[in-house]
Amino acid sequence: MSNMRKFWFLAGLFCVIAAAGILAPALLQRNSVAASKPASMTVDRAELARLAAAEPMSKLFRAVAQAMRPAVVEVRVKKRVAAPTFNGMDPDEFFRRFFDDEPSGPLAPRRSPRAPAPDQEQFQIQRGLGSGVIVDAPNGYVLTNYHVVGGADQVEVILADERHFTVEKIWNDPPTDLSVVKIKADNLVAAPLGDSSQMEVGDMVLAFGAPEGLAQTVTTGIISAKGRTTGGRNYEDFIQTDAAINHGNSGGPLVNMRGEVIGINAAIISRTGVNEGIGFAISSNMAKTVLEQLLKSGKVTRGYLGVNIQDVDERLARSFNLPSTKGALVTRAMKDSPADKAGLKAGDFITAVNDKPIADSNGLRNEVATFAPGAKVKLTFLREGTQQTVEATVAGQPADMFAKTPGEGGAETPTTRKYGLTVDTMNDRYAQQLGYKAGAHGVIITKIEPTSDASEAGLLPGMVIDQVNGKDVGSVDDWNAAVTSAKGELTLRVEMPDGGVRYVVISGG
Repeated sequence: MSNMRKFWFLAGLFCVIAAAGILAPALLQRNSVAASKPASMTVDRAELARLAAAEPMSKLFRAVAQAMRPAVVEVRVKKRVAAPTFNGMDPDEFFRRFFDDEPSGPLAPRRSPRAPAPDQEQFQIQRGLGSGVIVDAPNGYVLTNYHVVGGADQVEVILADERHFTVEKIWNDPPTDLSVVKIKADNLVAAPLGDSSQMEVGDMVLAFGAPEGLAQTVTTGIISAKGRTTGGRNYEDFIQTDAAINHGNSGGPLVNMRGEVIGINAAIISRTGVNEGIGFAISSNMAKTVLEQLLKSGKVTRGYLGVNIQDVDERLARSFNLPSTKGALVTRAMKDSPADKAGLKAGDFITAVNDKPIADSNGLRNEVATFAPGAKVKLTFLREGTQQTVEATVAGQPADMFAKTPGEGGAETPTTRKYGLTVDTMNDRYAQQLGYKAGAHGVIITKIEPTSDASEAGLLPGMVIDQVNGKDVGSVDDWNAAVTSAKGELTLRVEMPDGGVRYVVISGG
């Protein structure tokens, strides 16, 4: 027995020693890591503190935000609008009839008929919210969007120090979506308007405003693009940014890293109605021009050349033998207009105004609009591959320059079908039906194949084609001859009922 006890004792001792040999290194390593972790964290925190102290962007953002905040305001508006009706009844009467909770039955008290309400329109108060920026402290001028304050019955401006002021006067310019409001207040701080033309894609910016009513909010991003248009206004020169812009930011400033306003936040593109990183601000240079004219004369007077113009894509550039798509193609010079008197005609490709390059038709429109009536401008253009210059005297813009196009239609009178188009000879009946001027000539589009190149190019029934590959067409016979002799693509000059003209290149099917 003593030998057996000795055996089991030695066996147990061996197992204990073996287990200790296996577990000891792991336990020692674990204890080592546990012991070193706090020291490592201390080193990391110290390094982070050192890096943060040397990091310049946070300090710069903070400095710009502090400089701008006193100039950024919240704008609250009230508008008196007609109250909704229910089948001609006011809401109280409607719900009284259909949700009457008064006693009913044979023992219920008899109720006299309700006396008819006076013949008056019912109203309710609609409230809106936006932002703005003080641009003239002594005079209390605040720049904001027209779509924020336009049509409002009462406008209130709330400063960063929470003082409230009712607006005394408003100047509006709907074509650019800009407005200037005046408040009477002491100790205002204004923000300087910078030069938006000096900003480049990639430059960092801050957007200020009151998104969703959250006053004095700052977001950051970069300039994503310049010279953007959305088609929502007659005059557009947007800076695109990914700085967050939401409902309530409209009218607030977009600011560069020098604390200068280089844009007025105005719009977003979004599938959800909230920020998706595509925001637009009206360029400060456009805002400056509008601001100066509104304060000087109460309205904006814009220059006018009297040309229909369009952008040029690669196909059109190739058709007109142009070296580039940068410029604006003249589709018509109005009779007796400044452009007509200067000698411009359809097919001329304007590339510069006073030696300033023109990128597209929107750029030409914006540039000409900055000149006062009577100003003389030098126009550089290409005609049949040759560069030329003329001097034009700018006129004042007509009030009906942007009249809407009447609805298009057209009779189904197929006479020929080429290039996906069915056309008929233009006549007085078509002109009267569709709003063209008497004597309009050409062939009218009556039908378009939906899968044709013409449909892809945006042609519609009711449009008139008066030129094919530079030659006038006045009838279906002219059209057939031009199409039959053409090889490959057709360059069409197309007219709309409002007098608008553009060139289109299409391919045959």
